[in-house]
Amino acid sequence: MKVALIGGTGNIGEGLAFRLKLAGYDIIIGSRSEEKAKSKAEHFNNLVESLGGKGDIEGRLNDEAAELADVAVITIPWQHAFETAERLKNKLKGKIVISPIVPMVVENGIFRYTPPEEGSAGLKLQRILGESSVVVAFNNIPAKRFANPAEKFEWDVAVCSDDDDAKKVVMEIVSSIKGLRAFDAGSLDSSRTIEALTPMLINLAKKNKTVELGVRFV
Repeated sequence: MKVALIGGTGNIGEGLAFRLKLAGYDIIIGSRSEEKAKSKAEHFNNLVESLGGKGDIEGRLNDEAAELADVAVITIPWQHAFETAERLKNKLKGKIVISPIVPMVVENGIFRYTPPEEGSAGLKLQRILGESSVVVAFNNIPAKRFANPAEKFEWDVAVCSDDDDAKKVVMEIVSSIKGLRAFDAGSLDSSRTIEALTPMLINLAKKNKTVELGVRFV
C-alpha cells in the first residue's frame, strides 16, 4: 500500500515516514518543492536504513504524491491544509485521506481550539473532499517525540470516519506502528472532541512542566 504524506516534511510527517516504512508501507513524501521533497526523502531513507529497514522512500511534488497514493495523510499546518486539499481534490478522488489536523491559536500563552464553521477540521476536509473518504487520526500524537526514533511510547489513537471500511484500513495503519493502539471513535462527528484534546494536552504539559503528552485509554 502506498501512503503519501502531503507536506510531509515536519515532525508528524517525519514520525509517520520512518515508522510506517519500518511497518512495511511504501511511503511518498510530498512537498510544494521537488527539491525539498527529495532532500527529506533522502534524510528519511538514511534514518530507516540506520534502523535496519529498506530506504526506498520517494520524494515528489504534492500533486504527484496525491495521484500515486492509495492513502494520503494531510500533514500540512492547519492554516494551509484546506486550500491544499481544495487544490488536490481531483487527485485524491476515491481515496482515503487521513486528517491529523488541529486548528488552534495561542492567546496569552494558552493554546485554544479554533474549529471552522463546519465544526472540526475533519468535517471541513470531508466537505472539501466530497469524493474521498476522510478519516481523522493521529491528532493527539506528540509530534516531536513521535519524530524521535529513540522515543519509546504507549499511546492510543482515536480514529473516526463516516466510511467504516476506510476507518478499518486506517486503524490497521495506526496499529502497525509499534507503541500505538487504535480505537474506533465512531463517525466523523467525533472529530470535534478528538481535535479539541490536542490544545488541552499542550496546555497541560506547559502548566505542569512535563514532556509533550499523549493519550492512553485505561
